[in-house]
Amino acid sequence: MIQRFQSISVFTKEPYKKILAFPKPKDSEIKKRIMELEKLGVSHVSFTGPLQIERCQILGKGYVGMVVLAKKDGGLVALKIRRIDSPRKNMSNEAKLLKIANKSGIGPRFIKNSKNFLVMEYVDGEKIIDWAKKSETKSEEMRSVLNNILRECYLLDDAGLDHGELSTIDKHVIIQKNRNTIIDFESSSIDRKTSNVSGAAQAIFIGTGLAKIVQKKIKLPSKTKIINLIRQYKKNPTLENFEKITVGLKLQKPGKFLKAVSALSKDKKLESIVKKIGPCTMRITKNPYQTLVEAIIYQQLSEASATAITKRFLKIYGKFPTAKQVAVTSNKKLKYAGLSGTKINYIKGLSKQVLKKEIMFANIAKLDDEQVTEELTKIKGIGNWTAQIYLMFCLQRKDILPVDDLGIKKGIMELFSLKKLPDPKTVEKFAARWKPNRSIACWYIWKNQRINAIG
Repeated sequence: MIQRFQSISVFTKEPYKKILAFPKPKDSEIKKRIMELEKLGVSHVSFTGPLQIERCQILGKGYVGMVVLAKKDGGLVALKIRRIDSPRKNMSNEAKLLKIANKSGIGPRFIKNSKNFLVMEYVDGEKIIDWAKKSETKSEEMRSVLNNILRECYLLDDAGLDHGELSTIDKHVIIQKNRNTIIDFESSSIDRKTSNVSGAAQAIFIGTGLAKIVQKKIKLPSKTKIINLIRQYKKNPTLENFEKITVGLKLQKPGKFLKAVSALSKDKKLESIVKKIGPCTMRITKNPYQTLVEAIIYQQLSEASATAITKRFLKIYGKFPTAKQVAVTSNKKLKYAGLSGTKINYIKGLSKQVLKKEIMFANIAKLDDEQVTEELTKIKGIGNWTAQIYLMFCLQRKDILPVDDLGIKKGIMELFSLKKLPDPKTVEKFAARWKPNRSIACWYIWKNQRINAIG
């Protein structure tokens, strides 16, 4: 999309003045509104977007206002302009409703508002129906995105905010890379019964153009089953009944550690994260050798880098290799996969010890947490963090806390509004409230941070 910006003074000219004060602009009103924009700090506007109104391209149009791309303080924003014939006297109520949605992590971020304008985050993406049609949109990605959308709808229900237009969801969800955004809260209300999940689920899965596209990409249960799941939730909109929808439609796998998750969902700091992420689907790797090799690959790397290296590593073998296969693989091949020389030495050293039966995983599994860590850290390249990952994702120990993990530190800092990254003792102090389920709490923090993909 071409973004050519002009000063807001362009609104004094035809046809642009009709966008600023649609549908019948008066010069006195144009002058007032330009002054209003200046006070908001909006300096430039770009007439670009999928919709043409009055020979101008714009981002969107509703019965309340027109949305255009603009600049405020040098950054891109979406500017919603109240129509002259709008039934709303000002933008205050919509701003209030958007702030409520933002508290649950939903919608474009509210920035500022005035009588005739709402300034919010600019969401650059494509409508859900256009995204769904694309041949490169595969079933796994579609399940993940649809699960996220429905989960956001549940959070809106839980917050008591009814969007009002999610039965036509194809117009109100924008898909970006790694993110989906519900937009347009002009019809929202906190004074009526919420129907976000039920409205969105029907629009996505039953009898619409979008539903037909979705049905071609992912296998769904019968229409009767879908309707029954929606009705059950509508009658009793609990988190449990919501999860029956997402699991029943196979958008996500059933959760693990149900008692632990139930306990953590009552914690004031983790409650919203558990609701946002849903069931704990922690990936348990029962192969001890695989767990340690993956953990070594992930050491000191971002999720994206580690995931890419792991994929190239697996490509060498077709599936996860045995210790014998790795031991005879050339260093050149492993370096080509992206492994550093140090990590190659660690992984090959581990492989040789496994082959020589110097490491007896069955015996290690019988030890307590501290003893497991003591035994594993004797292996070159395995420190406390790697041992803790092993305890969590292989031995399924539920109360492990990796105090040196960057994702956990960032999560603790955000959850408890700390001014800097906490040291290990501070992490231990704040995480004590989650005993005896700290492994599960860490998984939720990691998922929320999107830093560590081992789980």
